[in-house]
Amino acid sequence: MAESAFRPWKDLHADLLNEIARRLPCPVDRLGMSRTCHDWWFVVQRPPLPRQLPWLLLSETTTSPVPWPCRTRRVSFYCVLGNGDTHNLRIGEDTGNSRFFGSYDGGWFMLARGQTDGHMLLNLHTDRRLFLPDHIYCVASVAVGGGVRTAMSISILAATFSSPPGRNAQCFGAAIVDSPCSIRCPQLAFWSMEVAGDRPPAAMGFMEKLCGPSSRLEDVIHHKGAFHFLTNLEHVVVYDISNLQENERGTGMRLGIDARHYEYLVQGGPRSSRSVRGRYLVESGGELLMVVRFVGDYPRWSPHTGGFQVYQATQSLTGAGLVQHAWTELHSLDGRMLFVGRGCSRSYNVADFPGFGFGEGIYFFDDRNSNDIGMMSLYAHVAPRRRYTSSDNGRCRWVEGEPRVQVFRRWFTRKKYSDYSTPMWFIP
Repeated sequence: MAESAFRPWKDLHADLLNEIARRLPCPVDRLGMSRTCHDWWFVVQRPPLPRQLPWLLLSETTTSPVPWPCRTRRVSFYCVLGNGDTHNLRIGEDTGNSRFFGSYDGGWFMLARGQTDGHMLLNLHTDRRLFLPDHIYCVASVAVGGGVRTAMSISILAATFSSPPGRNAQCFGAAIVDSPCSIRCPQLAFWSMEVAGDRPPAAMGFMEKLCGPSSRLEDVIHHKGAFHFLTNLEHVVVYDISNLQENERGTGMRLGIDARHYEYLVQGGPRSSRSVRGRYLVESGGELLMVVRFVGDYPRWSPHTGGFQVYQATQSLTGAGLVQHAWTELHSLDGRMLFVGRGCSRSYNVADFPGFGFGEGIYFFDDRNSNDIGMMSLYAHVAPRRRYTSSDNGRCRWVEGEPRVQVFRRWFTRKKYSDYSTPMWFIP
């Protein structure tokens, strides 16, 4: 009895070790298990690594110099556990005062080292770095008949790509942009990643707005071979790029593009009376979803998120034989986990993660200042100071009933702000 009670960990039965490894979706936990002993390392190598859910990046409070030599300022990463808790992954590297504005599958982060400029892609798996545009060349309209205007400085607010960056020359980028230097700036930009390994690529934009003079862009996604931009009026502008090439000096471009503007009706139950905080596009099972985020009541001076509504893009024929586009409200998530963020929203099925205890819901982070060009232009330590809010993060779970109840599990509510970046998803 006494001898069996103190058996070494390495002598655990193989079936138990396999079960332990199967229940560790986090790669950092699996790395720790592999370092226990040779038998445990061998078991960890055999089961395929489960598909990874996004991790939450949470910036430090300040960019002040670290006090100790040989130390770096690190961002913190947290993986979401099945019960809604978070798990500190204890990894990261010194990113200085970079502002994070997006991410892409395969470990890519989009960041602006100078807050409003110095845009680049950083891969945390390989440490590979690619340049992103800092300037844009504008034409009068999509019908590129007008002359190209002088290059204009831009700040990227949200971005995505047509394919995984760094793999081939036919990768295009699209972004929602603003300018700290000009009140007349296009809201969107396109570029090719062909030269991104050597220098910042040139971007192309249009001064004319297809979506109307009073509208603004809220999100961008690459869906069914084209870039889709969502407006605050909940209309969608679609750009299909067939050709985009720079000249050798990077001072001009040749662009082949097809643009379409779709006005969407909203169908379903009544819209919440709360103010809208944000709108996001998500691809789920080949379908296009719109997630609308509403302001809550607490705390009064800076309310957190108070609720969500989800819509699916649908089409129907009118009596005149015309195609009518509509947002049809969904009353159930049907086993989906929706991670929302401008330019980096993702959808996952709970059924693809058996045994981990994950539940359906909408996962979100604090992006209240993510598109505030005025905030980005401030200084960190000179009044008025730069303050990106960081306390509105969590998961919203829908409980069926009449009326439907939305239950929140909130994370890091005491972390008031960071002076260099909002939180962000990291997609392993």
